[in-house]
Amino acid sequence: MPEKNGKTRKVEVAAVKCGSYSPKDLDAALEAAVSAAGGWPEKVKKAKKVLLKPNLLTARPPEHAVTTHPEFLRAAIRALRAIGVEKISVGDSPAGNHPWKKLWEATGVAEAAEAEGAELLPFENIKRVDLPDGETLPILKELDDFDALVSLPKLKTHILTKITAAVKNSYGLIPGKAKSMFHGKHQSPADMGRFLADSYAPVKPDFVLMDAVVCMEGEGPANGRPFELGLVFAGADAVAVDSAACRVYGYKPSDIPLLATAAERGHGVADLEAIKLAGDGWDEAEKAAPKRSTSDFLHRIPPGLFHVLTLILACRPRISTKECVKCGICEKICSQNAISKDKRGNYKVDWKKCVLCMCCVESCPKHAIELRSLWTRWMD
Repeated sequence: MPEKNGKTRKVEVAAVKCGSYSPKDLDAALEAAVSAAGGWPEKVKKAKKVLLKPNLLTARPPEHAVTTHPEFLRAAIRALRAIGVEKISVGDSPAGNHPWKKLWEATGVAEAAEAEGAELLPFENIKRVDLPDGETLPILKELDDFDALVSLPKLKTHILTKITAAVKNSYGLIPGKAKSMFHGKHQSPADMGRFLADSYAPVKPDFVLMDAVVCMEGEGPANGRPFELGLVFAGADAVAVDSAACRVYGYKPSDIPLLATAAERGHGVADLEAIKLAGDGWDEAEKAAPKRSTSDFLHRIPPGLFHVLTLILACRPRISTKECVKCGICEKICSQNAISKDKRGNYKVDWKKCVLCMCCVESCPKHAIELRSLWTRWMD
């Protein structure tokens, strides 16, 4: 959008310091972040019904930093109530076949929503939209019922996409097992990044508030370690938010195929020269040094050789018999039928069938599945 002097207005992305998940700290940080990012968009300010989309990847407690913190969710609800939003619903479609009640209770979302008078929405009904490459995408049907969509991602590392933040959070608007099926079809990180960029277009949020008070380092999105960063990110352009926030891990937007492709497709801004960094948290973002995933090397493998070379490198998920509680979620979520029980009743991964979609790793509620390889063993 041109300014009066003829220059192009930069996209605003805010990073604001937030010392804890206390209501006082969060309310102040979210207010400052929204203001620094240019304020709520008109679409959100005029909305009567808003859908909040946190990251509820799996049924894990908040202290694991796998999901958006419930106090962060509560603060976002309070912020929307303050501008007059009457009806607020909260929902996500997790990895794995988790019962809704268990998911909401384990993540703390049930208590948070009840305390703030928000409604929990199971993501079950779908409508279908066509993507430019001819694929059909099933997305949440109830999106049509809301005036605005506000994304509440958790900043984390990701084995396949390097980071998972605002853009990747929209992938949860695809309900059910369809997500694992798409992972099976787009096997390499490069191919999956392109698909995620295309699937983001019909589910773009109207505003992003990103929980980075405690983010994740290492083998995210489910098996990494909590990292105290103390920041809240905000902005109306999810691609820009991620492109600015990825510096926390020392990445440039061009390092992340998902962001680079999304920008090329015109779905947002990834050019740092076109992004205005607002707020008091950017120095903290620059000096933070959380560890990346050791699986970054997967991005160097040509897509056509991905399956063969990862098999040679013994790069496959391992299921710990010590940690596994035999819930069967991994077997049900696997689109390739690569997981089954052995004669002893233990779940095993068939390496030849496995396409490294990581859905089993992401969906396990007990941190019992890890991606291992000759490379990661050498790194250890």
